[in-house]
Amino acid sequence: MPLFNGSYFTSGPFPTYVVGTFNILPGDGAITISGTWGDTTFNNGTAGEDLYLGGVLVAQCIEFAACWQGPITPWSDTLTPAEIASLGTGLVDFTAAQTSVYEVNLGPTTLDQTQVPEPGSLVLLGSGLAAVALVTRLRKGRSLAAGLVGCR
Repeated sequence: MPLFNGSYFTSGPFPTYVVGTFNILPGDGAITISGTWGDTTFNNGTAGEDLYLGGVLVAQCIEFAACWQGPITPWSDTLTPAEIASLGTGLVDFTAAQTSVYEVNLGPTTLDQTQVPEPGSLVLLGSGLAAVALVTRLRKGRSLAAGLVGCR
């Protein structure tokens, strides 16, 4: 997801921005979302804000913390299995809820997903490996028997 810059605010109420969307896939077993507070456009931090993937809070920049109007600062969150389940599958909004003055500045945001095979796929893979092992064993047994018959 590219850089994002919101509007400048000197007082509340502050907006919530839909920064973009991510596609949650069936079988996602691990999800890590990461990015930076601040971006290279303004080369500084950000207003206070809460970041959400779907309804899951993934990061917070609190007013006067290092991320707030300071240097560009990385952030990252690895979701729990319960959080991943709560997202469901399909497109999920990534939102920034501004909580203090100035403007929301975010650098590129990425979502790293790891797929976990379905149980049916594991059974199919195991069956295939067992069949290959059986065929290999039978072939070795036949060649051994053929060698013994030829020794008479």
